[in-house]
Amino acid sequence: MVEQLDREYLEDYEQKERAEYDKFLKNIEEGKFSFEKDRYPPDERFAKIQRPRALVAGPFDTIWAQIPFCGSLILVISPVSKHLFEEIYFDVSEMDEIIDFIKESGRLQIGISKLPMEFEKLDYLEPIFKEVNPPVISALPYSFYGTEKEFQKAEETFKTLARIKYLEFTRRQAQAWDSSAFSLAYDMDLTTYSFLKLGRYTIIKDVENLIVDDPMRAFLLLGICQMFIVNPFINITYDTYNFRLDEIARSRTLPLVYQPQEIRFPCEIGKFLMKKLTYAAQDMRACYDLIDHYEANDLGKVQESLNDAIVTNRPDIVTRNAEELSQILDNVWNDKTIPNRIKNIEIGVPVSIAAVGGIVAGLPGLFAGGFLSELGFKVAEKATEKYAEKLFSTKGEGLTERLAKLRTKSYQANIYDFKKKYNK
Repeated sequence: MVEQLDREYLEDYEQKERAEYDKFLKNIEEGKFSFEKDRYPPDERFAKIQRPRALVAGPFDTIWAQIPFCGSLILVISPVSKHLFEEIYFDVSEMDEIIDFIKESGRLQIGISKLPMEFEKLDYLEPIFKEVNPPVISALPYSFYGTEKEFQKAEETFKTLARIKYLEFTRRQAQAWDSSAFSLAYDMDLTTYSFLKLGRYTIIKDVENLIVDDPMRAFLLLGICQMFIVNPFINITYDTYNFRLDEIARSRTLPLVYQPQEIRFPCEIGKFLMKKLTYAAQDMRACYDLIDHYEANDLGKVQESLNDAIVTNRPDIVTRNAEELSQILDNVWNDKTIPNRIKNIEIGVPVSIAAVGGIVAGLPGLFAGGFLSELGFKVAEKATEKYAEKLFSTKGEGLTERLAKLRTKSYQANIYDFKKKYNK
């Protein structure tokens, strides 16, 4: 039994992690690893992991609202002090409950950002290592992008530039928050710079100039580059990365070629839907409530539909704030297009072959001689709905709804169907 994160335990843990990573590299060399289908770490390193796998680095306050709308959400933790851990992630007093949630549901997963020896003496994390056995979230090795000599040269260039102003600036920034954050921030900047340098990204010139002239702007730019250029290229852990609105907005400071092409708002939409679908506070209880009462496919589909509505109707969304986004979501959620059409049809609009042509075309003999062409809609619907149901596999959906959905956006129909199914 592990009583603390002592050296002997962590050395053994790290040896196993390295062996697994070496096996992964060997599979690549032998052509056994598919970058389109496979992920590293492999699924068996997680408890009951489900796809799609989404990755999030924090903060923790948005996590419960994201979990129900993906397969599994992977939280990456770093070797920081207990104080900083609770600032970024969650209170240590909640750890046992969160571990139980991970083991029972598999909807939340934990990975570590550094090799196990970096966590030495961080005894407060002992339950996570003991119970969850978190894998290292490893990226592709440097050898994929350049030689060891090339990386050494890039690192030396960064260190030379950083010694002018940037190193001291980073140290002050980290210590203002927590001294344990300095090495993490510096290592990330070093890796990001080296990748951009070896990849000959044109933005590297801006980065180098700012490191010397304006450390604060360099710090922010390196963070954006790491998030939107480096990580998507080298990390093969996840199927999707859950960005926040403010992070997506910051990506717009990058040259157009480096900006993410697909815009998604899982954090904000997750929070919105949690408020709409449960009365519980936005915490683990609410997360359980959504998982227990709604089908995963339905939750994923309605989230994607809301996302489509935002991007379609407000292409300038990244220039807005979270409050404006919430109002947009409210408007989409409360859209009455389909219910109003149903109401108009039901009050007596006469049906004709032209009106239902797109719905029941191809049903032989149904309208032969114009038999139903002059009947009231209710009679025609009753006569045709069993045929329409068979033809379109629309069980539980009458002709009225089929007509009401004609020429509406797919996201409108999806949201309407979800609210109807769950009586929302």
